[in-house]
Amino acid sequence: MTSTRCPFCSIAAKYPPISPSSFSSNSENATITTPDSLASQSESSHAYLILSTKSVLAFLDIMPLTRGHVLVTTREHCGTVGDVGVTTGRELGQWIPIISRAVMKTLFGDAEAHWNVVQNNGIRAAQVVPHVHFHIVPRPPLDQPPSANKTSYVMFGRGQRDELDEEEGEKLASEIREELASEVQRVRDVEGVDLEGGSGGDERTRRGDGKL
Repeated sequence: MTSTRCPFCSIAAKYPPISPSSFSSNSENATITTPDSLASQSESSHAYLILSTKSVLAFLDIMPLTRGHVLVTTREHCGTVGDVGVTTGRELGQWIPIISRAVMKTLFGDAEAHWNVVQNNGIRAAQVVPHVHFHIVPRPPLDQPPSANKTSYVMFGRGQRDELDEEEGEKLASEIREELASEVQRVRDVEGVDLEGGSGGDERTRRGDGKL
């Protein structure tokens, strides 16, 4: 189910499921340079895409609280977290730690990372877009010089927030996708879980969990 007036549903309609490893420069299967090469030619919303599976999408917030602010949402239209089914909920829970690691590795390398994972339900809880989503908000060191774009340490959408620069958005999204591909490979090698649906020795993989 989708909503024609929902911006996240428009993004979901534009971008089909894409294998994360497709964006890895180290992969033999790296055939995609940008998600827009597979996107539909409709007038649907453009996004700085990080992840696109059959159930979950992630993309940069265009009004970021900090650099690398990512939104993780469902492909199917769900108003709040209470509307999310069990299968989709499992996939959301699966991807949030993986995307978090990819974002923090991209921004901070091997340095200790600090970040918020925030989820709001309903207007009184400061939910702005009526489509369930999680915020992954990196927290840079307090002594880090400010970037060219202003950022805010406030939460729940209050305070100064500037629109993401297009060139910066494309570059950062590409870097995070590359790191995400590496993280997907690490999960396959270390945890025995193939997030892209291939065969593996882990019981969850054999049952079909963790697939795109």
